[in-house]
Amino acid sequence: MIRKGTRVKELTKKIGRAPRTGKVISFHHDSVEVQWDDGHRSSLSGALLVPLEKSRSS
Repeated sequence: MIRKGTRVKELTKKIGRAPRTGKVISFHHDSVEVQWDDGHRSSLSGALLVPLEKSRSS
């Protein structure tokens, strides 16, 4: 389940392109705001976001 604070990756259909990873900042009706690891923010609607597994050392 994805909720505020969850680390996620965005799946992509482009071959050879690594998925972006970031943290969910908030939800707005049918969109999700994500703070990406590169510092950018996006409001996504219809994106395929997958929660990242926590490492055992965390």
